[in-house]
Amino acid sequence: MSKIVLAVILCIMFALPASADAISGGKITSVNAGGASYSWKKKHWRFKITDMTVIRIGNKTGSLSDIKPGQSVKVEFQRQGNERLALIIGIGF
Repeated sequence: MSKIVLAVILCIMFALPASADAISGGKITSVNAGGASYSWKKKHWRFKITDMTVIRIGNKTGSLSDIKPGQSVKVEFQRQGNERLALIIGIGF
């Protein structure tokens, strides 16, 4: 019985999606094809932009060209090793 319970718990753990973190209140400092640099509370973080990254401008979908230095944004991201992968970049929140 305990082996079955352990197996179920392990299956559930691997089936759960990876958690994402969110940060807001900072500003974009630079943007290039590989990512965006973000300044927040005197920290400078770099987020990798992938083909899975969603860019939102209010209620509309945007593109990388819509992100400009100086803009306030909210970034939802997932850590993968030493990188921060941007999942959603929200402009105008």
